[in-house]
Amino acid sequence: MTDPNVNPQETPEETSSSLLERIKASDQIAWERFVHLYSPLVYRWCRQAGLQEADAADVGQEVFRSVALAIGTYHHDQKGDTFRGWLRTITRNKVRDFARSVGDRGAGGSDAQERLLQVADDPLPEADDTMAQEENLLIYRQAVELVLSEYEDKTRQAFLRVVVNGESPGQVAQDLGLTANAVYLAKSRILRRLRDEFGGLLVQ
Repeated sequence: MTDPNVNPQETPEETSSSLLERIKASDQIAWERFVHLYSPLVYRWCRQAGLQEADAADVGQEVFRSVALAIGTYHHDQKGDTFRGWLRTITRNKVRDFARSVGDRGAGGSDAQERLLQVADDPLPEADDTMAQEENLLIYRQAVELVLSEYEDKTRQAFLRVVVNGESPGQVAQDLGLTANAVYLAKSRILRRLRDEFGGLLVQ
């Protein structure tokens, strides 16, 4: 199905392999997209663990350094294993390492030292349903931001207004000077691109 209002050149060429597969193949562009996708979540986890802003940013860098070294061995052959769970474990360990190292040095006075030792003992709480939903939304927003950057302005607007804002495709088409079919095609094309690019990462 085609539509003269949809630019056929907009469809990105690299959709044959997922982001995760390309990272394992040492694709630098894929790695940059991965960091963009997960940086806000890793930072959120570090802050939830009790780290200050600057410390959370530093630990986040350590997390991604560890991911870069270990991603080639990542697999999920056990029921319930997820990539996000794997990344959360790495983050928990890095938070614990940081808190213990600073606590051992006694930096920041006795109160700060005690707080950091508490972080080391219980670095990151398990996510409940509400937290998991918030994390899903955070990842999805980052993924949409990455994918939408590859499309023309009208296509981006159509997707955001229909999918995110819940507006009528007919009204959106009229406002943007498109056909309703073009709006539906833009929606399906971007949703397919999200699935192709990020695979199960959006729900793990």
